[in-house]
Amino acid sequence: MRLKIAVIVALALAVAGCGSKGDVTTNNAPTGTLTIGASLSSTGSLAREGILTKEGYDVCVNVVNAKGGVPVGNQKMKLEIKYQDDTSKSDVAGQLMDQFNDQGLKLILGPYGSGATSAAAAIVERNKQVMVDSSGADDAIFTKGYKRTFAVLSPATLYATSMVEAINELVTPKPTTIAFISADDGFSKTSTTAAVARAQALGFTVIPPEFVPANTTDVSSALTKIKPTNPDVIIGSAHLNEGVAIVKQSAELGLHPKAFGETVAPPTPSFITTLAKSAEGVLGSTQWTIKTQGTDKYFGSATDYAKTFANQFGGRAVEYHGAEATAACLALALAVEKAGSTDPDKVRDALAGLDVPSFFGPIKFSPTGQNLTKKMGVIQIQNGKPVSVWPKEAVEAPLKWPGTAV
Repeated sequence: MRLKIAVIVALALAVAGCGSKGDVTTNNAPTGTLTIGASLSSTGSLAREGILTKEGYDVCVNVVNAKGGVPVGNQKMKLEIKYQDDTSKSDVAGQLMDQFNDQGLKLILGPYGSGATSAAAAIVERNKQVMVDSSGADDAIFTKGYKRTFAVLSPATLYATSMVEAINELVTPKPTTIAFISADDGFSKTSTTAAVARAQALGFTVIPPEFVPANTTDVSSALTKIKPTNPDVIIGSAHLNEGVAIVKQSAELGLHPKAFGETVAPPTPSFITTLAKSAEGVLGSTQWTIKTQGTDKYFGSATDYAKTFANQFGGRAVEYHGAEATAACLALALAVEKAGSTDPDKVRDALAGLDVPSFFGPIKFSPTGQNLTKKMGVIQIQNGKPVSVWPKEAVEAPLKWPGTAV
């Protein structure tokens, strides 16, 4: 029994030593290094998006530290992110919040996706940690009374709705019918419900939505049901796997709308490389483009940020997953600076009062923790690249219509 107790004590001491580096081993007080916890999908079905998110976090660390670190009181603290793989599972993301808490890590950057973010937010609230959410867009996360989770990104209700708005505003004559395919996860269903309502309000004929399993690679059953209606537009509320399948299997089934629009997938590099020419003309909603308005002291403008990212990743173009991750890290750094402390309660209060421009657009949180001041944009794949086509103040190129060969 004494041996077991000794082992437990030794393990507890080892865990306690994993906090921020410096004179104090937790990040509750200013020290030489500010260590932040981040659960990410390094493996599993969301690994591609998880890797893009990690890249955005890493850009933030590199830039902030190159400028000397985060001012905290009378010193500067270097950023360090401790990553753990949640294996693309929401329950694991929640469990990792407890592990971070046991290690003294009270400041958290969110995991990829609404499911994992929702699970993490519940534990963050219980542990009195603070989390800045980079990619959990589902509005349902912010209806539960949480006070310690803040999302820099626009909410799920704007993802598919933005494409409906763009088509309504830019296309003459307007198409008449829109069909929706939605993954059956919370984010996608929230996005679809909002877009259906908006499309109907704008006078479009809406085909009843079809739902498919999240992360499926076979949407043929849903497309077969839609095909007899011959819709002008098919909009998918989906992630990469479903998004690729919608375009690819529509062609296989002889379904040729005037345009496809999809959430999440089109801006990601894998969408274009996988579909090649079939990706041409597809619309996508996006949290950020190089035309996004706003600047900040760390990253400058959106164009400046794109150059910084390219320099760090061998010339590769950034897309919005990386940008929103960097913006979340930026918001946390600015809140620590504003608080003059790494105490989680003080940082929480600083986040709640944050109201700043940035390369990502405005960062200002509602009482529930959402960033409702930032607009979504719409891109279209043109000549193998995503270009901004809406809103008008952020246009890189005119919308091409029809978006597909019909």
